[in-house]
Amino acid sequence: MSEDLAVHERIIGLLRSRGIPFTLLEHDHVHTSADAAKVRGTRLEEAAKALVLKDRTNDKLFMCVVSGHRRLDLKLIKEMLHAKNVSLASPDEVLVATGCEVGTVPPFPVLFGMDGYADEGIFENERVVFSAASHYKSIRMRAEEWKAVAGVAVAGLARPQ
Repeated sequence: MSEDLAVHERIIGLLRSRGIPFTLLEHDHVHTSADAAKVRGTRLEEAAKALVLKDRTNDKLFMCVVSGHRRLDLKLIKEMLHAKNVSLASPDEVLVATGCEVGTVPPFPVLFGMDGYADEGIFENERVVFSAASHYKSIRMRAEEWKAVAGVAVAGLARPQ
């Protein structure tokens, strides 16, 4: 599938319109956070993984963002949202909601009109690096500046892998 870089351009536009400095990284095709860290020359702990989930009780999609070295804890998510039936959204649901394939969704729920939550562990690092709506492009920027524009609330969502 060829990549639609419209979402990539929206991220770049958002950051530039706010005067937020960032570094655009171009690299070989990657699928996992560990692979991405290697080709980016960054640490796995800096990776901000965007996961689209679905509260199946009310059919609502939302996004959680966790560090590359941590694993989302669905039990914590369910408790936080007072939800009984939460799971990862299907690849088709992710594509329809974001225009991105799983693995390329950028951690900007604000761009997709979704509620968003960031694991507090992300802010143990000064910088975050994430997919820029592409298997071949990533962005690295200060974590606090990302939080200011991403549209996320901070909570405890993950545990070490």
